[in-house]
Amino acid sequence: MVTAKYMAAAGEGPLRDAMAEAEYPPVFAEAWGRYLATRPLFSSEARTRQAADDLAGLFRLMTALPDRLFDGDRRRFCAAVGADARRTDLMTRFDAEPILYGRADLYDDGSRFRLLEFNIGSELGGVDMSEANRCLLANKEFAAFADEHGLSTVDTPAAIARQFVEATQKEAPVVATLEAVDGMAAYESLHRSFQESMKRYGIELLIGEVDQVQEKDGRLYLHDRPLDLVLRYFSAHQVARDPRNDKPVEAVMRAYEEGKVVLWTPLTASMFSYKSCLPLVSDPDMRAELSPDENALIDRILPWTRTLTPDLADRVRAERDDLILKPVAGLSGRGIRVGWDQTDREWAETVAECLKEDYIVQRRVVPAGEPMLNAETGAVEDWLGVWGLFVFPDGYGGAFCRAVPSGGASVVNLGTKGARVTSAFHY
Repeated sequence: MVTAKYMAAAGEGPLRDAMAEAEYPPVFAEAWGRYLATRPLFSSEARTRQAADDLAGLFRLMTALPDRLFDGDRRRFCAAVGADARRTDLMTRFDAEPILYGRADLYDDGSRFRLLEFNIGSELGGVDMSEANRCLLANKEFAAFADEHGLSTVDTPAAIARQFVEATQKEAPVVATLEAVDGMAAYESLHRSFQESMKRYGIELLIGEVDQVQEKDGRLYLHDRPLDLVLRYFSAHQVARDPRNDKPVEAVMRAYEEGKVVLWTPLTASMFSYKSCLPLVSDPDMRAELSPDENALIDRILPWTRTLTPDLADRVRAERDDLILKPVAGLSGRGIRVGWDQTDREWAETVAECLKEDYIVQRRVVPAGEPMLNAETGAVEDWLGVWGLFVFPDGYGGAFCRAVPSGGASVVNLGTKGARVTSAFHY
């Protein structure tokens, strides 16, 4: 197994420090340096691409839900997944079909990838992480290991650049990454890193907030440059919460509507990022109408998932060790409750509390452990990793991973104490 061979080589020689000693671009090091794990993670390319294909199929099933369950009425669908009127207005502004551009967070259970959540839309994190792979391959010892074991990688910025060229029909489009009003400060270092990566593929990527955009001569401008494409990082939630976004967001939407700029991506797809979509697509009544191939796809990629309702409460309480509760619109792991960390009494109280809000319940996926060298002690520790797989209109768009020491937090994200991030290679 590649991981075992890498750990053996790292314990005996210079691969041990390959991740730490790689020469990263300064902007990447500023954004990610303090979070990097001591090695990349490895997965079977065939299994990873199967997961990406299944995610594309799941996306098709999810985006068909309004037609299959709500007579094509997207507003009714938005109400069913828990969106309020303002968010519904934003997400149903355009009638076009949603674009497959997202990142799925998955556990590898040792035999296949299993979905935790599906982030659909353009406001994705980790899009620059494959920069670490480019830098690792410049390391002589790592390059030799990669060659010996047939390692490969998918460069996410290159995959994204293809989408922009195709969408604009220009070889070198001018792109603006737009955050919501006052939304840039928290993420600027990450955007700067991605900006640097995109230069390699001929993409001029400008960075700003949506209220910095100007309209001149029938075009949108940012920093005095006419825009071919807006890379939307403002979300429906941000726009709905802060009225300062209303006017500038409307200007961008109107320019897109009039064909003056490409909006990548419209807010349409955001309705399918609600976690409440997953119970709909896996509901027994829905599945009765699916083909055998569609049902097999759901069984491969999606754990048992249901909307938390009073009728289900007894089962949820009884199966505490195997279930997790997630808020319908929660982000970054906030609001998640796990049964196996609680007593029966605590879990009963948790279930009662969550019944007062909009939650889904999902069967626990137990991930395979990932051995990781402790940079300070040299000891081998067991870690848990969440894989972030990017899926785009033309297929698989690369991956990265977040990881935490095993036995620590039950939810893996960068806000977790001791969490690290790393890149991914395939064999």
